Amino acid sequence: MARTRTGHRARALVILGLTATALTAFGGTADAASPQASCTGLAVSSLAGEPGVVAQLTRELHQALKDAGMPPGSIDAIFSQLHEGSVDACLAALE
Repeated sequence: MARTRTGHRARALVILGLTATALTAFGGTADAASPQASCTGLAVSSLAGEPGVVAQLTRELHQALKDAGMPPGSIDAIFSQLHEGSVDACLAALE
């Protein structure tokens, strides 16, 4: 069965949602990040005090996307295009 583009996007958002849950669990605030930063920038900034967490989450997310038959960078592109102003707002935009 062929996957539709909409199906890929929905699957990617679910995977990103799981990653966002991990960000919430590990992350603090992104006070150092500009409110104009992308959601990727805000999320990474919020994890700055957690050595290795960003790399581990990125590996896990990219592997999950590969396992789902999707390009691993697709979710990076989607999240990087969002500029919601805060980590909480970025997570809310995924709902």
